[in-house]
Parts: sequence; structure tokens; C-alpha cells
Amino acid sequence: MRIRPTYLLCALLCAAVAAPASAGTFALSFNADDSSRWYDFIMDWFAQLDRTESGTPPLNVLYTIGAETDPLNPVTYQDSGDSAVVFAHGRAFTDVGSITYTGSGNGTFPITAVTLDLNPHVRTQEASALGLSYLTTVSNPQGTITIAGGAVTDIRLDADIRFDLDARNDPLIGYLLPYEGTLLMEGDRFDIFVDDSAGSHFVMRYVWDLHGTVAGVGGGDVVFANGFDPS
Repeated sequence: MRIRPTYLLCALLCAAVAAPASAGTFALSFNADDSSRWYDFIMDWFAQLDRTESGTPPLNVLYTIGAETDPLNPVTYQDSGDSAVVFAHGRAFTDVGSITYTGSGNGTFPITAVTLDLNPHVRTQEASALGLSYLTTVSNPQGTITIAGGAVTDIRLDADIRFDLDARNDPLIGYLLPYEGTLLMEGDRFDIFVDDSAGSHFVMRYVWDLHGTVAGVGGGDVVFANGFDPS
């Protein structure tokens, strides 16, 4: 039986439309910089990844925010007299999430989704005023992932990130407290910055200032040694 070219072309086009686009997933692990920090402005203290006391996991020294002229660029490091587990695994944020993209094989592909779970690596339960853990949500991802020779060589990502302090079981609050910021990736670098306030009964300001390298991207080259600031 002979199939007319017009029908054959139509069949091929219909099959192409019906076939779902292939999707790939890249598992994320981070190596955080020593200068990554977390802040609780209610308690007036902050923790820095590389400043610890002995212990397993190591206790992060908590420094007084009020002693700093610019808390987000500390120089004084006045010990508050307290310590807690904040950076529970040190620099290793292993299996912290994943990137989903459309495409397969080698090439540059659009990123369609990003998942992260930061609370196991940057813990707030012991050091925060309310003793709460949090949920992580990444939304509105824009960017690409490049694969060459079967390996990820470059990530370009701009996305929104939200940390929801889980106060649903707190009798005085009873809901999630959202803290919103940005997630950036460039080359083999990541940068997470959240500086927000939440709460209807009283204002609670928290800051996550996290940056470092994305494991398994490129040849281990560092785009910039401190976030995305070449200086």
C-alpha cells in the first residue's frame, strides 16, 4: 500500500506533537563558603559557618548583631556567650536538592524546576527565638543547564526562594511564617540571600546569607571566590 506524502507528513507532525519532551534531573550538593551566615535579629545574634566550638556536630559560636556597624559584613565578632548547632554538616550540603530540565544528551537546556531542602544543613531549631524548623520552596526558575560529555559544565539560574518557619503547632501563631529572597547560580557558584521579616503578632527578622560552589559542575573552577563579587 502506498501512503500519500501529505498523509505521511501529517502523521509525522502529529507524532512529534504527541511525544512528550524528554526531561533530565541533576542532583544538587553544595560546598558552602566559610563566610556563609545565618542571623536571628530577635535574639540579636548570628552564626558563621567556619566559627565553631568543639562537638559532634560542632557548635557554632553565636555573635552579637548589635556589636556590628554593618551586621551583614561583620568585623567585631563579639561573642554572645552562647553557641548552638546551626551549620550541622559544616560546608557539605550533601543531597540538598535537584534541578529538572527539558532535554537529553549534550547541550544547553532550559531549567523547569528546582527543589531544595536547606533546614537539615542550616538548622534554626536550637538558635532561633521560637525554636522552629522551616520548609524550603523554590519558584519561578529562569535559566539553563549545560551538559558536555555527559557532565554538567555550567548552570545559569535566577529563581525565587522562600523559607517558611513552621509555626503551625505553636499555640500563639498557628501558621507558616514566610521569608522570601533569591537563589542564583552562575557557572559552578550558588548564592542564596533571604533578608525578610514576618509575623502578625510581632515582627521577626531572619537572614540567610549562603554561598559557595555547586558540586560536580565543570572542572572545579571557581567563578568568583565570594558569591558573585569579583572584588
